Amino acid sequence: MDYTSTLHNLIQLSYSELAQDERSTVMDQITTSDELCDIFSEIEQIKSAMDSEMYSPNPTSVRIVLEESQRSELEMH
Repeated sequence: MDYTSTLHNLIQLSYSELAQDERSTVMDQITTSDELCDIFSEIEQIKSAMDSEMYSPNPTSVRIVLEESQRSELEMH
């Protein structure tokens, strides 16, 4: 299995997107390779950090969307 394919499978594993047989294969690879284990751990840490980030829209963006919505509403009447 090449590096890109393996990395893709590790990401899929992290998001529970692998079929059971693929999951078992990747888990076996992780348990026998310190490098894959470290990469998977890093993927999990990044995923956790991404999940905890919360962003609010820029106030200017909100204003533009509201103005456009109001303009569209006026045009409909």
